[in-house]
Amino acid sequence: MYTHMTNLNTLLEGHDVSDSRKDSLGKALELGADEKTLTVIRNAIRLSRQPTIVLPAHRFESLSRGRGWALKGRGSDVSWGEREDSGYRVGPGRWSVGATDGFSRKASVDWRVKHIQVGQETWTIAS
Repeated sequence: MYTHMTNLNTLLEGHDVSDSRKDSLGKALELGADEKTLTVIRNAIRLSRQPTIVLPAHRFESLSRGRGWALKGRGSDVSWGEREDSGYRVGPGRWSVGATDGFSRKASVDWRVKHIQVGQETWTIAS
């Protein structure tokens, strides 16, 4: 399946990686990614083989009065994530994905999203 199976096996040794992440690592190997890039891909919390990524919605958002958001920046320099069914589509930057339960609870999770170059393609990782 992969042309560099021994390199992939070495990279995965001692790490629990999903099948989709293994496929992405195999694709990255085929595109000529170096060891540093492969390690970044392996260790990323979320990965997208596109120039944007979908960050998961906060758990309070699913409650009956819950409302959520994804934002980057402050004041007049704020950018908002694009809402999708499973979360928010965003590009590179420091994002805060949060929600309120509609009563007194409010919380957020911070994400660092960045592009990585894999061969001629631009992929996006979040951690």
